[in-house]
Amino acid sequence: MTHLVYLGLLLGCIGCMAAVDRRFRLLLWSAHPGRGALVLGVGTAGFLVWDVVAIAAGFYSRGGAAMTGIELAPHLPLEELIFVVFLCYVTLLLHGLARRALDRIAAGHPDPGGEAPHRRSPDPSTREDA
Repeated sequence: MTHLVYLGLLLGCIGCMAAVDRRFRLLLWSAHPGRGALVLGVGTAGFLVWDVVAIAAGFYSRGGAAMTGIELAPHLPLEELIFVVFLCYVTLLLHGLARRALDRIAAGHPDPGGEAPHRRSPDPSTREDA
């Protein structure tokens, strides 16, 4: 059963990120989910190419006991694909959150509620000592 723990944790983390994504509509639940999926797919493919090159150069070898034993290619376990998806997804979500925060600050709405605090200057006619 321990061989499923790592894969389960990765999938659980991706599920949590999907919940954040859905709540804030950052990538796959944004106005352009196809574009988000394309960027996620391209990033994942790029990292997988990087992995294959590293495997061919002899930098990687088979994983340990935490792996399921399912290999997509020699020395490329299923967990590596899921980890790469996780890595790309978390990076894109953090980018989306940072961009949203910077846009709010630039618009003068730094708080998460979207409303800048309204400070009214005291009306001199309502002062008690007047």
